[in-house]
Amino acid sequence: MNLQGFAWRSIKTKVVFATLGIFVLCIWTLTFYASRFLREDMEKLLGEQQFSMVSLVAHQVNHELGERIRTLEQLALQAATRPGDMQSQIANWNDLYDRFNGGAFATDATGKVIAALPLSDERIGVNLMEQGRLTATLQGGQAVIGEPSINPFTPYSNEPVIIISVPVWNRHGQIIGALGGIISLTESNFLDRIIRSHYGKGGAYLLIVPKQRLIATATNKQRVMETLPPPGINPLLDRFLQGKEGVGVTNNRLGQNILAAAKIVPIAGWFVTSQMLASEAYAPIREMQRRMV
Repeated sequence: MNLQGFAWRSIKTKVVFATLGIFVLCIWTLTFYASRFLREDMEKLLGEQQFSMVSLVAHQVNHELGERIRTLEQLALQAATRPGDMQSQIANWNDLYDRFNGGAFATDATGKVIAALPLSDERIGVNLMEQGRLTATLQGGQAVIGEPSINPFTPYSNEPVIIISVPVWNRHGQIIGALGGIISLTESNFLDRIIRSHYGKGGAYLLIVPKQRLIATATNKQRVMETLPPPGINPLLDRFLQGKEGVGVTNNRLGQNILAAAKIVPIAGWFVTSQMLASEAYAPIREMQRRMV
């Protein structure tokens, strides 16, 4: 047996395997660092894109809410000239249900409803001031976008609504009543047309009311009026609720890792947030790793 040849082959084999091991280790090291830096770059890029999209959605919501306030204010100017004819003025409002799918109402200076559409005994005579509504409108003279609540005219239905109200002034500068429009959150409405679109394949938009820690509406309608977790559970959500705009990484209610972005809706003090599954966002990185393996 040639021991010298065997020793030579043994050393040669060791060198080959050592070289191969170093080569594989270098590839894995490069793969790890490339994946890490690529993930950081993609997270930054996706965050910028996501914030741009959520800003666009927030702008649309802000614009549509502002349009509804202006519509009510225009009708209030007409109502001031004929305060005794409110019912016919509301009834002749052509695009009422396009803007307020839950109808509209007018009150006197005490907050009692004197005209409504649809016209019903459930609405006429109801005093909204006694229910704690319209205070800022009738006493402060402000246009108000109310926070989501149960329809005051049909509380038994548990229908969540948003009420927008404006004051009606007479020519002497006195508030003689209020005009209000109702947006039903369970029925199809303008917010649905903005929010219902998906962000990416599995992402979603949420319209959130910070003061109530409440989801007003969302891509998934089952989340309407959903209460958000208490403070301390989700640091990123807490930051958004404190009025901080931006992007970040967190977990959703199902424990899934997500990329989230938030933008304030100035006219209401609410904010829109978009959520995208991290598994979807980082899919290109996983595919690259798979190919390298």
